[in-house]
Amino acid sequence: MKTSRKFAPSRLWRGALAALLVLIVPVAGFTQDTTSGIRGKVYDESGAPVVGASILVEDLRTGSRRSVTTNASGTFLASKLAVGGPYRVTVGGTKSIMVDSIDLGDTYNLTINMQEAAAVEEIVVIGQTAAIADVAAGPSAVFSAQDLAAAVAFNRDIKEVYSFDPRLNLDMDGFQMNCGGQHPRFNSVTLDGVSQNDRFGLNTNGYSTATGQPFPFNSIEQVVVEMAPFDVTYSGFSACNINAVSRGGTNEFEFGVLYEYHSDSLRGDEIGGVGTFTSLPFDETTIGASIGGPIIQDKLFFFATYEEQEFPRFLAHGYAGSGNGVERPWLSQADFERISDISNNIYGYDPGGLPGDGTQKNQTYLIRADWNITDNHDVAFVHNYFDGPQLRSSDSDPNEFEFPNHFYVKGAEMTTNTIMLNSQWTDNFSTNLYYSQADMKDSQVTVGPKDFADMQISVGGRTGTVYLGADDSRLANALIWDSEYFKAFGEYLSGVLVITFGFEREDLNVFTQFV
Repeated sequence: MKTSRKFAPSRLWRGALAALLVLIVPVAGFTQDTTSGIRGKVYDESGAPVVGASILVEDLRTGSRRSVTTNASGTFLASKLAVGGPYRVTVGGTKSIMVDSIDLGDTYNLTINMQEAAAVEEIVVIGQTAAIADVAAGPSAVFSAQDLAAAVAFNRDIKEVYSFDPRLNLDMDGFQMNCGGQHPRFNSVTLDGVSQNDRFGLNTNGYSTATGQPFPFNSIEQVVVEMAPFDVTYSGFSACNINAVSRGGTNEFEFGVLYEYHSDSLRGDEIGGVGTFTSLPFDETTIGASIGGPIIQDKLFFFATYEEQEFPRFLAHGYAGSGNGVERPWLSQADFERISDISNNIYGYDPGGLPGDGTQKNQTYLIRADWNITDNHDVAFVHNYFDGPQLRSSDSDPNEFEFPNHFYVKGAEMTTNTIMLNSQWTDNFSTNLYYSQADMKDSQVTVGPKDFADMQISVGGRTGTVYLGADDSRLANALIWDSEYFKAFGEYLSGVLVITFGFEREDLNVFTQFV
């Protein structure tokens, strides 16, 4: 089955008109997909707005500069800025203000008084805050690269970081994120504006890749979880919008390596002197590396990161007394050997012996390049890749036993390419052009030969069932989709009002097969 979804232009123009009508209001901030902004108002010594004041906004990480002037109301807007910071805002070449960081999808507001500060006696007050969790007070929660680096994230998934917000709930198995009590499929997850959602609706983790987060944990500069944002430029969700933006290079070279190891021998066997806890033998490893810096100082930058994880899959099980994994007391060694002998000697099919444990291996990397074309124009290119094959059992309830050739490999491979062009054309007008392409291959392939059918043998009446042969749901099972997305948005500052308008289109092609 192949389907194609295209957004009708008339529908899009209605959406653009709605955006225009909604956003022609005095606002404290407006939402963007991948950038931020700084907006301010300048007053002179008498408290009157300063008209025509020159404003220079500098990103101290990359040397990127944005020059604007104040309008008739004394207001300026520097939009389409890279998230994070620090930034230095200079008025008329004389007064500078430092902005430590700006949030993704938000506008940082400044009020600048050019009056010289009077000489006063300095009073210093020192206090210390209590140790509290950093959670959102409003309709969104913002998490920086520093927050991600300091967080305890055993699975290296951003869900483990933003789930500290009490309005979000991560279930016990660590897969599903409920926002405001709604199912994870009602959420939207984006990286640099590219949808990372489950486009077909089969995955429990809410991602397009069923076996893990589809981008490296260390590649994220900032994550914003927006709960019912009042902005018509967003769509495709009714719970939360989880918006992440990738890290870019700076004028400083950086290099890092990662190695994590965990095993059953590193686990405790009691809690507070109470109870005895045991674990099956296992090993977990995570390796990674990242590098970034300037190619041309103040002009061209790169950042690349790679991560690889290997997890155990506890799939082993056996007949009573076999000592192999979780034993099935209803299956005797004699019955196991009899079924295996008949399969081999009469039907010429080797079911594979006793099933052992499996593994899951995730490999993901991200490469980003940023070019400051001029002070008012910059472009970024992002390439992201994920591959995560996972060995799974098909029928593993306590009253079921399956030979290893009945197992299957769940595959998830995704590639995305994104290019973003941000421009400040005049003091009042800026634009964003955006194009992305994504390919996703979701596979389910039986381990054993496909030409031997799924056989189910009852043992002890209906006490238990033994499975051998190719799993009946994985003989021909595939899901492939690809998408192309284009967006053109503009912003115009009129007095103290920000007018937003634009056009977007997505083509989504889906192929699914199930026999």
